[in-house]
Amino acid sequence: MELKEILVDGGGALLVLLTIIQIAPVKVNPWSAIAKAIGRAINSEVLEKVGKLEKELQGVQSSMLEEKAVNCRARILRFGDECLHGERHTKDHFDQTLRDIAFYERYCGDHKYFENNVTELTSDRIKEIYRRCLDNNDFLQ
Repeated sequence: MELKEILVDGGGALLVLLTIIQIAPVKVNPWSAIAKAIGRAINSEVLEKVGKLEKELQGVQSSMLEEKAVNCRARILRFGDECLHGERHTKDHFDQTLRDIAFYERYCGDHKYFENNVTELTSDRIKEIYRRCLDNNDFLQ
């Protein structure tokens, strides 16, 4: 038997065997596995770049959430100062500030490292004033 016959006959037999295994109701899919391996080899650089982009995106999202929390904290403290100076506010302004407080408290609960001690008393005071205005219907019109 010549080498050519072995390769042609052996290659043909291997092709038929792999096709039968692929069609058979067995969990082994050699064509799919081969296609995946080739695809990963061809796209390995792209997959690596996509992984890096996903990490960068997570970092950007994290930064944006932290910036939103800092902005909420500033609005809460400013609103609290206005209340201390006797300024009256509309119900809508209170509602927005209460949404800021809720987001800020959630963010601080999820991010233990984030500085939180500056708004707790101010938030409590705003909620107390809101309850009083709600009970007396005493919002700025």
